[in-house]
Amino acid sequence: MPTASTKPPTISPRIERLLLVPLVVLPVVWLAGYFFPPINHDVAAIIDVSARWVGGEKLYVEIIDENLPLTFIVHALPVLTSRILPGAPTFWFTAWVVAGVFASFWACRRLVRLVPSADHALTEALLPPVLLFLFTVLPNEHFGQREHIMFVACAPYMIASMARAEGVSLTRLAAIAIGLVAGVALAMKPHYLAIPAAVELYLLVRRGWRATFTDPIPWSIGLVALAHLIAMYTIFADFGRFVMPLAIEAYTPIGEAGWRAVLTSNVLGPTLIALLIFGVIAVVFTKTVSARVLVVFGIGAAVSAVAQAKGWPYHVLPALSAAILLAALTVSQTVDRYLPISRSGHHLPVAIISATLMVLLYYQAALYTPPFYKQRQFEASIGGRLQHIIEQNAPHRTILALSPGIYPLWPMINYIDGRMAMRFLTLWVLQGVYATCDDFPALYNPPDTMGDSEKFVFDSVSEDFAREQPDLLIVDRIAGIPRCQGREFDYLEYFLQNRIFADAFEGYEHLMDFDRYRIYRRKKK
Repeated sequence: MPTASTKPPTISPRIERLLLVPLVVLPVVWLAGYFFPPINHDVAAIIDVSARWVGGEKLYVEIIDENLPLTFIVHALPVLTSRILPGAPTFWFTAWVVAGVFASFWACRRLVRLVPSADHALTEALLPPVLLFLFTVLPNEHFGQREHIMFVACAPYMIASMARAEGVSLTRLAAIAIGLVAGVALAMKPHYLAIPAAVELYLLVRRGWRATFTDPIPWSIGLVALAHLIAMYTIFADFGRFVMPLAIEAYTPIGEAGWRAVLTSNVLGPTLIALLIFGVIAVVFTKTVSARVLVVFGIGAAVSAVAQAKGWPYHVLPALSAAILLAALTVSQTVDRYLPISRSGHHLPVAIISATLMVLLYYQAALYTPPFYKQRQFEASIGGRLQHIIEQNAPHRTILALSPGIYPLWPMINYIDGRMAMRFLTLWVLQGVYATCDDFPALYNPPDTMGDSEKFVFDSVSEDFAREQPDLLIVDRIAGIPRCQGREFDYLEYFLQNRIFADAFEGYEHLMDFDRYRIYRRKKK
């Protein structure tokens, strides 16, 4: 019988709450920071396309982008909200994502309680705050990227799959809702479908054909994906028949790395190693079935990142999130199974362990990427300074940028309520066409030898420039195209081969050189 000196220390409920409350309050404060500019540049560009579409321009004809239709349907929601309520689309986008974070967190908290292996003091207490960290803090500058939205929307699917793997059946209504929400997020990129393919294949092997075919979740995901595919060739036929082939031809070659380099990159490589190590510990030593689901989910997310073959950090975000959640599950399951804590005496160790691990996660995240560094230096950044130049010299807020880059043109265009005076956001098609420099080629293809894709860009950009007569023409001196014949690709020189463009350019004068850009202003009449 323990003496007073050996009796385990206790903790009052008030102290326990003081330890655990920051795990919820800190993410809420962190979320508030995302409302300050700048919003992520890729997100801003997609919102701009959605706004032009909602405003009456024909998608994939008058405004052309390589993203799938469902991406613009989802991002039209904040645009439509801004038409009804005060606030810009960028504000409402952040507001909708924050709302989605809280909705997903609420759903995941309820679903965690259905997972039999999570029915332990530490596991049940630790997983929700880790999920909230992954939703709010880990994305940082990538907040709102499609990978971030996908993970937030699919987290209930991931937790529900952990329960399904352990023989738990959800109500039909809950299963359909989880499947439809996940399906919308997963269908935004075809690469994402590697995740449900991996998870459902594992569940099929574990549960058998009958349980799989009577489960509404995979059918709901498949229904959304199929409906989206049909829409690409019916409602959005211009995408399926024109933009998709154009993207396959010209967008695929763009990127800093092929799939082999992505597989061994500085982020994905360690993530795969972590998944393997944590997976072995969780599966072999804790015998946790739910951990296998996380491993499979992470592998599917890694396959998605590799398949995109770009090497961009946010592509790895879902796989990295799965690895961190798997680590938390491994720790909590080890404590719960090998050092069992009674429900009556768990308050102090659970609170201390949870708080310590979460502080470690926040600390490491802040070291890796200083929180809100882009928001703190926005005014002095290239985007903030370019915004000032345009506000001073573009009375109609119309520009045409001959550039391969989204940033810093977006979100600057969103914040000044400006307009890109051409149907493309960037010159990504030319990047694809000139991705390699063959032996002794011409620096620019002569117009009469151009392929269909290049000729379309060559003519349409010139026609848009002549028709819209933007206030400013901005020429990027870094073309994003390899040097050829010892020379740099010059977008202005390239388009001046077009008589329509050259005639329109007669009405412009050099204004200034700023950073990497040459800026021309429309002459006053």
